[in-house]
Amino acid sequence: MPKVITYATGKQSYYDLFIDSCSRYSIEPVILGQNEKWAGYGRRLIAIRDYIKNLPAKELVIIVDAFDVIFLCGIDEIEYKFNKLSSSFLCGAISLGKPAGRIYNYEFNRTGKKVPITPTNYNFLNSGTWISHASYAQYLIDELIQEYHMTEKSLDQQLLTDIYVQNLFNVDIDWRCEIFYNLHFKNFVTRKANFKDLKFYDTRVMNTASGTRPCIIHASGNTDMKELALKLGYESNVINTERTTSNFTKKAFFHVRQILKPHTTPAVKPKITGIRYDL
Repeated sequence: MPKVITYATGKQSYYDLFIDSCSRYSIEPVILGQNEKWAGYGRRLIAIRDYIKNLPAKELVIIVDAFDVIFLCGIDEIEYKFNKLSSSFLCGAISLGKPAGRIYNYEFNRTGKKVPITPTNYNFLNSGTWISHASYAQYLIDELIQEYHMTEKSLDQQLLTDIYVQNLFNVDIDWRCEIFYNLHFKNFVTRKANFKDLKFYDTRVMNTASGTRPCIIHASGNTDMKELALKLGYESNVINTERTTSNFTKKAFFHVRQILKPHTTPAVKPKITGIRYDL
């Protein structure tokens, strides 16, 4: 049985909405990190690795954020779609305009190479959602720790972006949005959601850029989810947010510090240029 896994040290943002969407589709998420102090994104990956290493090798693991994700269907559809793809490790993809794309590249893409252009323009990797089999996910995280010196404070999005851009391992992005759809905001101030590629059909959406019906929506970048939740038929009592302003402020300062850090070498260097490592 596939496992939905998240990491949440406390209750904030749209956590109640996430839990309600899981209940809607009879999903019981595994919640790691409860009552722990937040140590960093690398710590989240390590905790996930420690949990999945005890799972059967072929068990499907679906990793999502707990504070800005809504499920649109049950696990069976997600499993069916993933099994049709050739990827061993599939991350969410996000479409960004030129200004946001430049900021993304400066913060997360340390390779010196351009991100690959996709037919849908969902070109940028987002590590808030990914899917893999337990054995491959454990293998990849072990490689990040042992070969690339990932620590608790390392940025998973930076590490995975460098792997994807350099075509290492079998890490791909869901640029057709078959499983994941990354919703972004219209502008930085209001954080209102940008629905430009979405059509709503009751409790599902269609991505008009790809013609697909994604299974999971991830509202990245502290995007306001209230309008989205109402369109999908959720009650207002689960849309109330927890510590949204303080959470946004902390994240904003965190990303500013990351952008101001001097750029040196890629977070992940290829062992042998051009080689893709698969299991």
